[in-house]
Amino acid sequence: MVESSMQTEGCPRCENTGWELVKEDGKEFVRRCACAEGKRRENLLEKAGVPARYRTCSLDGFELWNADDPTLNRALKKVRTFVDEWPQIDKGLLLMGPVGTGKTHLAVAALQELVIGKGVRARFQDFTSLVLEIQMTFDKPGSQRELMKPLVDAQLLVLDELGAGKVTPWVMDLLYYLVNSRYVQGRVTIFTTNYSDFAGSSQETLGDRVSARIRSRLFEMCRRIELRGADYRKQRLAHEQERRGP
Repeated sequence: MVESSMQTEGCPRCENTGWELVKEDGKEFVRRCACAEGKRRENLLEKAGVPARYRTCSLDGFELWNADDPTLNRALKKVRTFVDEWPQIDKGLLLMGPVGTGKTHLAVAALQELVIGKGVRARFQDFTSLVLEIQMTFDKPGSQRELMKPLVDAQLLVLDELGAGKVTPWVMDLLYYLVNSRYVQGRVTIFTTNYSDFAGSSQETLGDRVSARIRSRLFEMCRRIELRGADYRKQRLAHEQERRGP
């Protein structure tokens, strides 16, 4: 997990109250303690909904494991620039590439570093889980808006695995509502997807999976970052098995 330098078991200035007594020019007054901001950011990170598996993700921990794949280093540099330049940015990111190339790692690392480093209100949402939650609200009028509101309102949203699984037209309309609401409100979103813009002989494009109108919004909302190469997890497992021997 991204660690905050402000984490402490007890603050000597305010004794964990969040307020410190200050004496200046012979007068005493109370002001907000610096530790309170650290606690606020830790709470924001907890509320962001990052799954436990990804909480150790950081940009420094992103491994450039394949020296023959220049897209890894390019992607890392672009995501670092995104984090460094926040909030003076005008577009989100669309991380595209095969399974296991590090898209989710980079997206979550950006989210966590922006929350801890800059106090950004962020949310992580897995696409498949969101689709399931939407489907569960089918016969509950008003529940869809309640479900979508925190995702629409977040300063930064990470929507992971966009296009995973087939969805009904009704669900697609709600997904468009989410994407378009963030677009018109100028809110920044990071999307990851295993689908490309270019179809192979038997492959679907991202537009095929999420509709042409959502794909059009993605073009306007995001800068595209492509990662290529083999599956890191598969390669790591193969190396571990080779090291252990038969």
